[in-house]
Amino acid sequence: MQGASSLTGQLRFYSSGHKEVGDSLLRAILPRLRQIAARRLSRESYASVTPTELVDETWLASLHQGRWKIESREHFFGIASMAMENVLTDMARRRLAARRGKGALHLSLEELLPGEQPAAADAEQVLSIGMLMEALEKTDAKVAFVVRTHYIVGFSLEEIAAETGLTLRQVRHRWEKGKVWLATRLLPRRS
Repeated sequence: MQGASSLTGQLRFYSSGHKEVGDSLLRAILPRLRQIAARRLSRESYASVTPTELVDETWLASLHQGRWKIESREHFFGIASMAMENVLTDMARRRLAARRGKGALHLSLEELLPGEQPAAADAEQVLSIGMLMEALEKTDAKVAFVVRTHYIVGFSLEEIAAETGLTLRQVRHRWEKGKVWLATRLLPRRS
């Protein structure tokens, strides 16, 4: 396992098909994955899973397969966060399918900002935000990365700047651009 002593090295080693490091790798990344899951679930009232169950489901659904192309450990945790979001979105879709007919909720941008988000999001909110993040990814992947890493994963703008090599000003610009993009799509349209 030469060259795989750092966490990033271990992640790359596992991703390239060396599954024998899976157990030790999972032990190394599990605390951060649980933090991400707990942060994400703290906004979900409908989710009937614990952070550990969300991590397990995410690992089984996609992460255990490896084959990621990662640049750093933060990039991997971003991938893991997106995978968790996909798991939660799938859960939300199943819940919505079970209770068809209820009206959609409209969110304001203030409900989307860290520290100001609703105490508990419901299935419609999770699905709406998930779909908007997918659309933002297609529109501007760099802005979507900053929004996802800051809002969903929980990194500060300073941490994102340090990890990506962007200036803090560039990261803030992308964060602001992402907030405006989301706000125009979250606010109810007036007829």
